[in-house]
Amino acid sequence: MQLYKLGLAPKIIISGCGGEQKAKVVVNAGVRERDILVDGKSESTYQNAVYSKDIVTAQNFKSAIIITSPYHMRRTKLVFGRIFRNTGVKLLYCSTKDSGFNVDGQCKSDIDRQIVRSEYIKLIYYWFRYW
Repeated sequence: MQLYKLGLAPKIIISGCGGEQKAKVVVNAGVRERDILVDGKSESTYQNAVYSKDIVTAQNFKSAIIITSPYHMRRTKLVFGRIFRNTGVKLLYCSTKDSGFNVDGQCKSDIDRQIVRSEYIKLIYYWFRYW
């Protein structure tokens, strides 16, 4: 929401399960309701990209900032890059600060290691499934 408050993101697309609930949280944090676009249909990163692309092109946006957790960024870039290819939309990527994931690359906790293993499995799956 900092990017919104700084005027760098005039609209916010909330994509994925629980979109309506997330929208309420964002409104409570100071985002105007009219500046929130919700995709509540997505159930995967691939669908996040497809449905977000539909919104971005319908709104005639020239760029979008994709925000996700640090551990999810590699797969997000892969998927969004492929889905938005040849659209002319410039994608910028920014990871969240408060995901709870240790981003120093050391994976000190069991949870961090589990997240990394899971993400690599999903990345391999996406590579074979969609490309």
